[in-house]
Amino acid sequence: MQQIYNPDERINIELFLAARELPNLEFLSKSDPYLELYYSLQGEPEICLGKTETAECNLDPNWEKSFTIEYYPDLIQILRFQIFDQNRMGREFMGEAQVTIKDILQSKNSLISMPIKRFDKNAGQLICKAVQMKQSNHFVTWQFSGSNIKNMDGIFGKSDPFLKFYLHSDNVWCQIYQTEYIKDDLNPTWKDFEVSLQRLCLNDEYKKFKIECLDRHEKGKNNQLIGSFETTIDEIFNQNKEEFSLVQPKGGQVGTIRIKNKKRIYRANFDDYIKQGTTFNLIIGIDYSTHNGVPSFPDSLHSYIDQNNKYGKVICDVAQVLEKYNQKKLFAIYGIGAEPHLTNYTLNTYQTLFPLTGDFQKPQVEGYQEVANLYKNTLKQIVVKGDFQIEDYIKYIQTIAENNAGKLIYTICVIIAQGKITDAQVFEDLLIKGCKLPYSLIFVGMGKNDFSEVKKIIDKMNNQQPPIRNNFTFYEYKEQTIQMLSKHLMNDIPQHLVSYKQ
Repeated sequence: MQQIYNPDERINIELFLAARELPNLEFLSKSDPYLELYYSLQGEPEICLGKTETAECNLDPNWEKSFTIEYYPDLIQILRFQIFDQNRMGREFMGEAQVTIKDILQSKNSLISMPIKRFDKNAGQLICKAVQMKQSNHFVTWQFSGSNIKNMDGIFGKSDPFLKFYLHSDNVWCQIYQTEYIKDDLNPTWKDFEVSLQRLCLNDEYKKFKIECLDRHEKGKNNQLIGSFETTIDEIFNQNKEEFSLVQPKGGQVGTIRIKNKKRIYRANFDDYIKQGTTFNLIIGIDYSTHNGVPSFPDSLHSYIDQNNKYGKVICDVAQVLEKYNQKKLFAIYGIGAEPHLTNYTLNTYQTLFPLTGDFQKPQVEGYQEVANLYKNTLKQIVVKGDFQIEDYIKYIQTIAENNAGKLIYTICVIIAQGKITDAQVFEDLLIKGCKLPYSLIFVGMGKNDFSEVKKIIDKMNNQQPPIRNNFTFYEYKEQTIQMLSKHLMNDIPQHLVSYKQ
């Protein structure tokens, strides 16, 4: 079998962010800053990667939220940071900064400090630390408690302690986790939580990480360090050490931290499941609806006047990427929304689903070139007619996936379409209903549509309560190298498979 694109091959970096000397935009207190991160490849549209938590009453925040980004050494990847003050009226702009990922990685210890500008005036410094992260199979789940924690609030109160955890990378401590705070308690027990060893110690059992205990003040303003200690996974699990002395910065014990209910967890990753024998079905569905234009016209996405029309190019490229996932390079190819007049399959009515081979029992061809040839050779035999109705294609895929549940067979399905979906609500309902089945669905967008319906469906799946598995991916096609297309197109497949198995 050919080499499959595996997440372990990626160069993933995690960005840890902090700011110093931000401008105070409040009158009676301090600003509550949060950061939004925007990402773009040079010459391409910018996308928002998310935002940090809000740091209450803090002009020198160390945000806990970090961002993971895949690094491409040969491309210019631009990061733009915007900082806002969250207030009762909404938000107020505090400043912004911009840098490339390459500039961060080429800085000493992959740590860079850059000026923040607010309307062309200096507005503090943004500090960004990049740490290269690999996929991790190893996790720990544990619970921490404290005893005899030093009271920092005097005779009229008690400390409100919480813990912070730090990864040590290139002589820089990067915050990776923070517990909840416990009100007025010098003998607290915090909630248990899980963390990967990659984030905690870069998968090195002998690498030290740091735990700080702090006293939370009102609104998180001017939290006070009580004490800290450093330890390793080896010390905790192999040497079975469970009790640690909190030491204040100037020396002296200020309490004890104990580890309760500790447990190591191993989770299989994508590569593990491939080694166990997981195989892939490959299915491609092609949109022939009237929204693509009449094939006899040169401006049609399915134009047969142009020997290399847009659909032909995309189908060939997508199939070339996909064939690495099937040892025999077999593809099942279907048309969606047209009137087929194939040599061995002719109907005079609109069909929501039909095999491009003309045979439902033998819908497969071998290799990406045969996929491209099948599309070209049948184009004049298909009458473009009607809207793009996706229900029957999804039901067909889900039936196949359901029949393979419990087997070492996973289905990768692609829809290549212009994006105007007539039955979008039915489509959404089917995706949510079938989210636990062993398949992934990749929607490859064609043409000039804004694909708002598809994006809304993905957003809804990502925001379901309670959360559900999202096995649906959207990619708006653009011409690029097959290597880059593979990374973009198959980016989520490993996680889809792992989330199904687990």
